[in-house]
Amino acid sequence: MRLTVLGSGTCELRAERSSPAYWLRAGGLGILMDLGMGTWRRLLDGGHQAAEVNAVIISHPHPDHMADLIPLLFALKYDPELAAQARITLLAHQGLEPLLSALNQAWSNWLNPPPEVLTRCRLEPGGRARLGGVEIATAPAVHHPHSLAWRLEAGGRSLVYLGDSEASDGLARFAQGADLLICHCAGTDQEPKPGHLHPAACGELAAEAQVGALLLSHFYRTVDPQQAAASASGYFSGKIWAAYDGLQLELTAGGVIGPQEACAD
Repeated sequence: MRLTVLGSGTCELRAERSSPAYWLRAGGLGILMDLGMGTWRRLLDGGHQAAEVNAVIISHPHPDHMADLIPLLFALKYDPELAAQARITLLAHQGLEPLLSALNQAWSNWLNPPPEVLTRCRLEPGGRARLGGVEIATAPAVHHPHSLAWRLEAGGRSLVYLGDSEASDGLARFAQGADLLICHCAGTDQEPKPGHLHPAACGELAAEAQVGALLLSHFYRTVDPQQAAASASGYFSGKIWAAYDGLQLELTAGGVIGPQEACAD
């Protein structure tokens, strides 16, 4: 597995941090986890093409996590080159469907690509799916009624993506033993943000789940990423990264490898 952070920010409009989005190569597939504002530009700037995307996962229907779904749906219908090449599975809570239907109605059916181009896979908490060589499982996330946490496993490696969520015993069990846990660390320990994890809570969750490594992301301006990582390290002794746009991590049999370690090899 190889993970690239396309967006490590929030709804804030910042040049250095796009809204949440992650590009994962696993099991022979290209998977986008969340499509916040700026996702496609970050993906293209990284040397990738939209036709490389085999699946899109939406953690929950807030604009900073799915705004760039709109240009994708539009392009899949009206960009003849992309429509000829792309075969994408869209995975999300079934509660996303009424929102997509309303958007499509507002735009006169412009966001309705043909089913052979876009397959819709709706999952409830606890649901499972398999795409190519990737096993996918979901669990309820504590943020929005239609929020899902996602676990992806391929080639003996595993990644858990919480999206926005508070901690829970269920999420600790869901993430148990994963190679990498991605937590959205949106507040500080002194001023926690409701519906999200603060740094200490991220560390506590990673320790309880006994994961191999922890990635903190979804940073507001008021959160110092390095201080957040330092706080989480007070509870979790494994590797911790503070995400930034463009960060790449490799999930290997020997553990999760970051950019400096990769250079050292």
